[in-house]
Amino acid sequence: MRLEHLLKSASFKLTAAYVGLFSVSVGILAGLIYFSSTSELDRAIRTRIVADSNALREEYAHGGKDQLLQAITERQRGRLIGGLDYTLYDAKGRHLFGTLPVVRCTSGWVTFTGPPDGDEPTGEMEKLGVLITPLTHGYCLLVGDDVGKVQKFGTLILDSFGWVFLLTVTMAVAGGFFLSSRVLGRIEAINRTAEAIIEGDISRRIPRRAAPDDLDRLAATLNRMLDRTTSLMESLRHVSNDIAHDLRTPLGRLRRSLEEARRTTSSPDEYRAAIDRAVSEVDGILDTFGAILRIAQIESGSRRNGFQNLVLSDLAADVCETFAPSIEDVGKSLRTDIQRGLWAHGDRELLVQALANLLENAIAHTPAGATVTVSLKASHNGVDLSVADNGCGVPEAEREHIFKRFYRLERSRTMAGNGLGLSIVAAVAELHGARITASDNKPGLRISIAFPAAA
Repeated sequence: MRLEHLLKSASFKLTAAYVGLFSVSVGILAGLIYFSSTSELDRAIRTRIVADSNALREEYAHGGKDQLLQAITERQRGRLIGGLDYTLYDAKGRHLFGTLPVVRCTSGWVTFTGPPDGDEPTGEMEKLGVLITPLTHGYCLLVGDDVGKVQKFGTLILDSFGWVFLLTVTMAVAGGFFLSSRVLGRIEAINRTAEAIIEGDISRRIPRRAAPDDLDRLAATLNRMLDRTTSLMESLRHVSNDIAHDLRTPLGRLRRSLEEARRTTSSPDEYRAAIDRAVSEVDGILDTFGAILRIAQIESGSRRNGFQNLVLSDLAADVCETFAPSIEDVGKSLRTDIQRGLWAHGDRELLVQALANLLENAIAHTPAGATVTVSLKASHNGVDLSVADNGCGVPEAEREHIFKRFYRLERSRTMAGNGLGLSIVAAVAELHGARITASDNKPGLRISIAFPAAA
């Protein structure tokens, strides 16, 4: 994997953006801690100097110069490294104690730079912050402390943040390279799969990992899409083959009928009869193409936009009421077991057509005196619709094939029809997210559609 691809990857750019944001955050945090810490330390040092200066001024006020010198001497005698510096001189600038330079004795702060007192690094001078306190009779008191340690403490803070920042950025960049290479590797696997499919290997699928993540879920979605596309392509191939085989017979029959009419007919009535037979054959072919287009429209999913909640109980009852007279006319009976108040979410027209196709299929493939039963009941996860008969049924080995396009049992080959009625029912069920099954009614056939619960 080339470095330029890695640097241009979205994951690396995202990592770089987060590193930049982190760097700005660390810089702001370091600045806040630096200024707050050094300011607090400087305030503490100055507060200590002011307090000691006030205490020494009180000593002078109560006991004069001698008591002041005694107090300074006692403080200086117990001084450790990091203690305060004291200087006292008179009005003529003569030092009575200490070595700090003589300055104009005006109350306020002044900064001196002097020789190290032992706590500075080699070659570094001591930096003193000194408070000047004028006393009566011309005496001047100077109390100071090393303020350079404030800067050293601030430098320590910045150095610490610098090392943390350097370590963190190094780890972040390394992590960015690692994650980007992993992500790009998996994206490259997706690209290779796509290229293989483009070249014609439609069986290829994107490899998945054991631990699911965003890319793994994307791979699963793409694999399902590829499975669906492959299924549609296989379905299209089968449809093309089925059309070629199933339309060959009516077209051949139409051609023979027309040739025979041209060769043998001589009167207008005979020509009229031949034309009627040809029109009947063409109508059958058009019905077949119409059913194929209907299935294609249903499978496209465009009708899903018009879905709405509807009372499936009323729909089933209306269809059964419509079919009842025609079923009785052919010497068969219709029974209903419809639970009231059951809802479904779907397309009313398609659901009516699906139930009508099931009833027509039951009527066409049952003997005289048979009973067709329509049942609609609530289930634990939705609504179950079934159409059952007590006819001769379908062999178990062929039940899984009856929903395929143009599939017809051998005993049904001589009957009118194109073998697409149950295919339309299966397409409607799939569009509605329902599961369709065929089972033994003992005797007869039961076709069931399990609809999901309506919202």
